[in-house]
Amino acid sequence: MSTGEALFAAPLRQFRWRGHAIGYRVAGAGAPLVLVHSINAAASMFEMRRPFAALQATRRVYAFDLLGFGESDRPAQVYDAALYQALISDFIAEVVGGPADVIASSLGAAYTAAAAASPALFRRLVLVCPTGLRDLVVPATPGGAYAVLRSPVGEALFRALASRSSIAWFLRAQTYADPASVDDATIDGFVRAARHPGARFAPICFLTGLLNCDLRQRFARLTMPVLLIWGQAAVNTPVARAADFVALRPATSLVVVERAGMLVQDEQPAALLAAVEPFLAAG
Repeated sequence: MSTGEALFAAPLRQFRWRGHAIGYRVAGAGAPLVLVHSINAAASMFEMRRPFAALQATRRVYAFDLLGFGESDRPAQVYDAALYQALISDFIAEVVGGPADVIASSLGAAYTAAAAASPALFRRLVLVCPTGLRDLVVPATPGGAYAVLRSPVGEALFRALASRSSIAWFLRAQTYADPASVDDATIDGFVRAARHPGARFAPICFLTGLLNCDLRQRFARLTMPVLLIWGQAAVNTPVARAADFVALRPATSLVVVERAGMLVQDEQPAALLAAVEPFLAAG
């Protein structure tokens, strides 16, 4: 059994999408629920392991790695928000086989909300610390910074960014509210995601603004129920941003979780489940 199978208690499967392999795991029975991870240099479905384990008791739960991350293919190409919006929709249509509820995190939540502006495949959305109104909004175009990061110099910079010490600092200082909650196993999981061949190509698009996603028009048009989950101590997307989403779409529900940073689903999974389970059951 691989490390991933031990964490998820589900074997790795593959979905062929636009000529590439998309890694995913599925377990449980019931109404379908899809988990979409955040975006950073070490992102993967690893951050969704706790809700995956908990929710499969009542749901058929899917977790997958976006193209360029984790156990999906990582081609040397330019990535953008439209690519990921299409992947999320196609995953639900072709793998899940019909409409699903979705829990998505950070920039992954922005892609999910953008895709759900075409609502046929989406029932209920849970968005954890989403971006798209003030943070990571306007997409850039490939320029000098992107060219540098695609070069051998950029490869060396990414190795430093994806080192164990750098990832540990990012998790403890920027991602989790309580540094003590970031144990060795958590660091190891993020490090593994950043060590696959080709792991730098999607993150350098993130670092140079190519993955930004503008929700300023689309979020207000969402027709399905939406729940925001926000960590009280989130640093890069502070909890004050939640008010922008609620003001734009007053029907949006909000739960703020104390002693949590950006990855509420991993740092405070019990609090996330306490908010998510009744919200999903209402459907």
